[in-house]
Amino acid sequence: MDVQRVTDQLPSDDLWAPGIPDDAAAVARMQPHDREAEMSVLGACMLDRGILLEILRDLDPEDFYEHRHGLILDCYAAMVMSGQPVDQLTLIQHLEKTGNLEKIGGRSYVFQLVQAVPATAMAPWYAERVQGLALRRALAEQSTRTAAEALSGMGEPTDLVEQAVARFREIRDRGRAATDEHIPNIDEFLSVEHSHDWLVPGLIERRDRTVFTGAEGAGKSVLSRQMAMCISAGIHPFTHSPIETGPGTVLVIDCENGELASSRHYRPLRQIAEQHTKGSYDPNRLRILCRPEGLDLTKAMDRAYVMRKVESIRPDFLVIGPVYRLHAGDPNSEELARKVSVVIDEARAAADCAVWMEAHAPHHNGFNTHRALRPVGSSLWMRWPEFGYGIRLADDETAKQERLMNVVSWRGPREERSWPVQIKQGADWPWVRVDPRYHTGW
Repeated sequence: MDVQRVTDQLPSDDLWAPGIPDDAAAVARMQPHDREAEMSVLGACMLDRGILLEILRDLDPEDFYEHRHGLILDCYAAMVMSGQPVDQLTLIQHLEKTGNLEKIGGRSYVFQLVQAVPATAMAPWYAERVQGLALRRALAEQSTRTAAEALSGMGEPTDLVEQAVARFREIRDRGRAATDEHIPNIDEFLSVEHSHDWLVPGLIERRDRTVFTGAEGAGKSVLSRQMAMCISAGIHPFTHSPIETGPGTVLVIDCENGELASSRHYRPLRQIAEQHTKGSYDPNRLRILCRPEGLDLTKAMDRAYVMRKVESIRPDFLVIGPVYRLHAGDPNSEELARKVSVVIDEARAAADCAVWMEAHAPHHNGFNTHRALRPVGSSLWMRWPEFGYGIRLADDETAKQERLMNVVSWRGPREERSWPVQIKQGADWPWVRVDPRYHTGW
C-alpha cells in the first residue's frame, strides 16, 4: 500500500484520522502530523527574526510532514545565509527566482502561513510539536521495517539486531552527531590555560551559579539589587572600590515586584552609583524586567521569553527569581525544578554569564537555635548552584541594634570565594562588609 497516497487522501486537520476505515486508518495512525503547527511555525518565522534564527537552529526540513514546508525552511536558510530579510514579499521573490513558488502552493499560500499564526510567542511550542511528531513518524517507519525483517525469516538474528540498533541510533541523532565537538585527550585538555574569568575578582566568575537565601525581611532582595547595581557600575559589591575588570552588563528579571515598587528600590541605588562613578555611570549597563505575575519556565512560551531577552541583552550577570516564582507547580517537585534549572543553564550558556537567584528559607521548625538557610522547596536547589549563601541576624544584642548580619554558606562551595563573614547597613550602600578579612572557606 502507498502510505503517502493514502494519507494524502485524509482530511488535513485530522492528526490521527479518526473514522477512516480499515487499513487506511492503520496507515494514518503511523503518520502522525499536525499541519497547523507546521504552518504556524513557518508563519512566525516571517514575523520575528529572532524566532526565525531559533527555528533554523532547532528544525530540519525533514522534520516537516509536508514536503513543501521543508522546502520553505530551506528557503529561509538560504535567505539568511545571503543576508536577505525574510518576510512574505521577499520569500515570494526568492521562491519565484528559484522556481519553487508553484511547488509550495503559490503566492496565496505564503500569506496563509502568516495568517495561520495564533501567537508568535508560541512558535517554540509549535517547533517542539513538529519535531516530536517527526520522531514519531521515524520511529513508526523503522519499527515497521524491523518487525518485517524479524518476521521474514531471512538474515542472521544478531545481524538484524545490530542493524535495528544502528537505525534507531540514527533517529536519535538526526544528523546532529556530525556537529558534535571533538573530545580532547588529557594532554590536549591541559594545554588550554584554565584561568579564572572574573566578573568580580575573587568573588564572582562568569558562569557561576549562586542561590542566595534569607528569612522574610532579612534584606536578601536588597542585596540582590545592590549586586546588580554595583556590577553594572564596575564597583565591588562589598568593598565599593572599582572593579579591575570594569562594569558588566546586568539583566534583572524580577518575578516578585511590579515596576513601581521596583523603581522605588532602585532609584536611591542609581544615585549612589552615579556618585561613586563620578557621573560616568552608563545606564545601558543595567536592564530590568518586572514580571510580578511570575514566569513558568516549564512552559515553552515563558522559556522562549527568557531566552529572547537573554540573547538580546547578552548579560554578564543575570539576576532572576525568586525561585518559587519560576514555575506554577508544586515547589517541592524535583521534576519541575529540574526543568527550570535547564532553562537557566541554557541562558547561562547562551550569554556566558553568571547567574544569581534569590530563594526563600524555610520557616523555623522550633527545634534548632537558628532558622535553616537552605532554599525552601525541591532539594535540587541545594545541589544545582556552585555557591549557596544566606544571611541571618547576628546573635548578640549590640549586633541586632546595628542590624549586623552573618553571611552563612549553606552549601559547601566548589571553589573558594572572598565573601565577607558579616555585613551591616552602610552609610550610602544598603550593605557593607564589617571586617577587613575575607571569608575563604567553611
